[in-house]
Amino acid sequence: MGYGQNLKNILDEKGMTVKELAKKVGIAPTTLYSIIQRDTAVRFDTALKISHILNIPINSICKDNPYEPGETLPILPSDNEKLMINLQKKAYFSDRTLKLVEIFDYTELPHIDQLIADFFVLNDTARNDLFEYINIMKRSHTDPKRKKILDKTK
Repeated sequence: MGYGQNLKNILDEKGMTVKELAKKVGIAPTTLYSIIQRDTAVRFDTALKISHILNIPINSICKDNPYEPGETLPILPSDNEKLMINLQKKAYFSDRTLKLVEIFDYTELPHIDQLIADFFVLNDTARNDLFEYINIMKRSHTDPKRKKILDKTK
């Protein structure tokens, strides 16, 4: 029996559904279903969250512990800390990103929304590739007028 099946058994014992756990962890239920069906290990950062939520040892669902034995594992933020983090995100968005969005024409907003949603679903490798591509494109395709406008929003 592998890590995915262990997770399924633990969920059954705790009387929790995959959807409930996914919501608490902040990941897609399909991710957890995939782990269970393929009977694979859970990524360490996700396993850390799950182990705290389910109050289980992390090694029951994850084999890839990047920490040395005896090393203190990072503590997940409390509900109050999560609230502060969300407030900081909102402040950042209103201080920087909202200023950028206000520059766009109203008809472009659905495209901006779609770009953000598309970026969200990409894995880390694809995100890094996208940033590299954008940097290459900026070298030869930057509009000086738009650059000037952007510089004023900082």
